[in-house]
Amino acid sequence: MLKILFPILLLVSLSFTLVGYISHDEKEHFPELTKIALRDSGNRLLLADHDSTSLVLPVVKLNQNLFELSFQTPLSILPDSLVSILSKSFQVSNLPKDYIVEVIDCDSKQVAYSYQISKNVEKNLIPCIGRKLPSNCYKIHVLFTDQKSGLSSYKTYSLLSFVLIGFLSLGLFRSKKEKGKGSVREVSHHSKIGAFTFYENQNILVRDNLTIQLTSKECELLKILNKNQNQVVKRDLLIKEVWEDNGVFVGRSLDTFISKIRKKLKDDDTLKIVNVHGVGYKLEVS
Repeated sequence: MLKILFPILLLVSLSFTLVGYISHDEKEHFPELTKIALRDSGNRLLLADHDSTSLVLPVVKLNQNLFELSFQTPLSILPDSLVSILSKSFQVSNLPKDYIVEVIDCDSKQVAYSYQISKNVEKNLIPCIGRKLPSNCYKIHVLFTDQKSGLSSYKTYSLLSFVLIGFLSLGLFRSKKEKGKGSVREVSHHSKIGAFTFYENQNILVRDNLTIQLTSKECELLKILNKNQNQVVKRDLLIKEVWEDNGVFVGRSLDTFISKIRKKLKDDDTLKIVNVHGVGYKLEVS
C-alpha cells in the first residue's frame, strides 16, 4: 500500500506546486493579455465600421484594472457589436468575466455609452441595444471589477483529474478490467430558432457575430415556446413551469418577459411570438 501511496502523494504535491506557479504567472501577464485582447477588439470595431485602414492607437493602462482603447480616426459604434466583440476577445484571452465598459466622447469627456458584464448573467446591464452611436472620436474604458482569470481554475481541475486518474491506475481498481465507459463531458445544448442558434445551457442566442444574452426566465420561456413551435402554449403552463418554484408571480410578469424576448428576436422576420388572447402564446416559425 505504501508503494502505491508514495508516488500518489508526490504527484499531488507536484500538481499543486504547478497550479500555484500557473496562477502567479497569469496574474503577472494580465496587463499584456488585456492589451492584446483590446487591440483585437479595436480592429474588429473598425472593420465593423467598414474601416480597414485606420490605426488602433496603443492601449493604455490607466491603473491596475482600468485600460483605455482609442482610435486614430472617428468611428461609429453599434452597442450590440461592441458587447459581442469585447466578449469574444476577452474569452479567447481568458480575462476576468466581471467588467464595466464606458465609451467616452473625446471632446466632452462625457460617457456616451456604458454597460456592465458579470459572471452572474442576472446582473448584466446592457442598455440601448440597437441604437448606433454617431461617428465621433471615442475612447473605450474597460474596468475589470474582479481580476481573476478562468484559466487557472480550468487548469486546476484538469490537474486534479490527472491525479485521480493516476490514483486509479496505480492500484485501487487495478484488478478490474476497463470497461471503457468514456469520460463525462458537458455538452452545450443548442437548437436552431430561425436564423438564431439557441444555447439553452448558456442562456444565449447567437446570430452571425451577434451574441444576445438572456436572463434565466427569458431562457426558460423561450425553451418551452421553442419545443412547441407553431403551437399555442397556455399561459397557466408557462407560469407554472417558470415561476412555480422560483418565487412569487406578480401581475403582468409573463407579458413583460415575452415582450423582452420579442425584442431580442425582432431582427428575424421568420420568427413571431403571437398572443392568443385569453389562452397563451405561440412561437410562429415560417
